[in-house]
Amino acid sequence: MSIEYLEDLAHDVSRGIDVYACPGQGQGQWMISRELDTLRKIAQRSANTRKINTNIYRLVSCTEAGAVDSYLICKKMMEPGVRGEPNLQWVVVDTRDAAELLRDVSQGPSPYFGVVIVELFKPEKVE
Repeated sequence: MSIEYLEDLAHDVSRGIDVYACPGQGQGQWMISRELDTLRKIAQRSANTRKINTNIYRLVSCTEAGAVDSYLICKKMMEPGVRGEPNLQWVVVDTRDAAELLRDVSQGPSPYFGVVIVELFKPEKVE
């Protein structure tokens, strides 16, 4: 299930469909969406909880020419959630070599994505 999800996501990205991602509040937890507005609240909540700047990224195909800021990889595929949803642990790495080496290969080489920063969210100050 998880590898199929990643392959479908890679197919969408390679077809030019805008897909965005941002880190959630938990370690390795990322939210993936086609809707940028959906991720804005999640990114701000994550920045506030983790007390660090949080980015929303646009996923790009690794075969696409051009500079990317980093790479988003699935580091670990775990058992699906209770509703059958993919349960993936994600991480951002700086180089393509790191992406190739660190991605999960337990179900075959998992696709990975170049990412470009779209928006930055800073932790809100609580007074």
